[in-house]
Amino acid sequence: MLGDAARIRAVSARIVIRVNAGVVLAVGAALLVPLVISWLYGDGSWRSFLFPGAAMIALGGTGVLVTRPPSSRAVGYVSNRDVYLSVTLAWVLAALLGGVPFLLEGTFGSLLDSTFEAMSGFTTTGATLLSDIEAETPSILFWRSMSQWLGGIGIVVLFVAVAPTLGFGAARLLGAEVSGLTETRFTPRIADTAKALLVIYLALTLGGVLALLLAGMNLYDSVVHSFATVATGGFSPKTASIAFYDSLAVEAVLVVFMVLSGVSFSLYYLLYSRRRFDVVLDREVLWYVAIIVAAVFFVWGVLVFEGDYGAFHGRAFRDSAFTVTSIVTTTGFVTADFDQWDTGATTALVLLMFVGGCAGSTAGGIKVIRVLIVFRTIFQDIFRMVHPRAVTPLKMGDRILPEGVRVAVLGLFAAWVMVFVLATFLVAIQEDLTPFSSATAVAATLNVVGPGLGQVGASESYEAVNAFGRLVLTMCMLFGRLEIFTALALFSPAFWRR
Repeated sequence: MLGDAARIRAVSARIVIRVNAGVVLAVGAALLVPLVISWLYGDGSWRSFLFPGAAMIALGGTGVLVTRPPSSRAVGYVSNRDVYLSVTLAWVLAALLGGVPFLLEGTFGSLLDSTFEAMSGFTTTGATLLSDIEAETPSILFWRSMSQWLGGIGIVVLFVAVAPTLGFGAARLLGAEVSGLTETRFTPRIADTAKALLVIYLALTLGGVLALLLAGMNLYDSVVHSFATVATGGFSPKTASIAFYDSLAVEAVLVVFMVLSGVSFSLYYLLYSRRRFDVVLDREVLWYVAIIVAAVFFVWGVLVFEGDYGAFHGRAFRDSAFTVTSIVTTTGFVTADFDQWDTGATTALVLLMFVGGCAGSTAGGIKVIRVLIVFRTIFQDIFRMVHPRAVTPLKMGDRILPEGVRVAVLGLFAAWVMVFVLATFLVAIQEDLTPFSSATAVAATLNVVGPGLGQVGASESYEAVNAFGRLVLTMCMLFGRLEIFTALALFSPAFWRR
């Protein structure tokens, strides 16, 4: 028995170390890309990428080789604890290492600030501590946007795609990364699933670059904005974000690709590989589009009725369409200072932060399908009060959802509210930050949106938040990216008991 326990502990340790060594290797290899950008632009930032990149490649590569199992059948059993610990540590490690170039470059003077920015990148949040973005070098800003692109598909998914040696554990690693009520495996082999996700992701990215080039952006700006759009991240190399370009064509392209990026990747796979054209009528997608359209007209109506734009109703519709799409998809690009909008419009934006995109997409938030299940449950319980003997299974379209799904969704919704309330209280302890700003800062980071309202609004950065608040918001980004329970499990005493 003791021998078996020791063997299980050894296998668990090897799995966790191997996954995180793969993350170190992936981040180190990724740093070579901004290194090349630095040489091309001659911006002098190459040291900030070369030395940490080389060290990470050496350390990560060694870790991967040392923890390699003797054979594919020697992997052993992978427990849920191994999966949750591996994924959570992977994201923390990616943020810590991804912030090293910011520290070496002098962009930030503390580990907390560099980790905040990198966590915002890898979790595709888009919250920033930079008040003058153009002051940074092109390669630093490229790395900042590239971290979102990497985070969009998931560092762990990338690792599974190139090194599928964890056997059954790889499927659960992918399941912990690809959020929502969606199949994590739509090919027989898990490695093929991860590669299919990458192909779809690359196709959307390339399409975004080409469309932005046609809209008038230069190549550099097209690439970094496509990175942030497909990842629904929102980092821009301009302090004014998309408002800098004041281009209807650019905004139209970004709206289209933000909407596309908020759709489940599994639907794209079915549409392409199996010619399942009925997937465009997927219930969640239809509601997702309906929410965007309804919210656009609602916000536009409020702006027109309150006279926020005067007689410029066309401009009001343009800003409403872009802002609503950016918030629902949790991208966080900005074309207007929505802090100045009427209370009805800003309240709608805050509520949309929690909705998010479709399950299985790069968007954050609770997800449309879960919101639908919560409302269906409410209506179902009301109906049962009136008709106590009626048998009313919970249905989504033609599909009857198991009771376990309903319970899981309600549990996640409750956990989301609990974390939001607790984090808002902790951030609001800071005297210089208003309660409203604290609440929207938590909403924007927990739902991986980026800009909040008030002191962390569309035209502001997160500089007003103190060190403790930045730590709390950094954890909110992690919790939101891993959808609460994966990260929250580590805080349970039962998690650490054998």
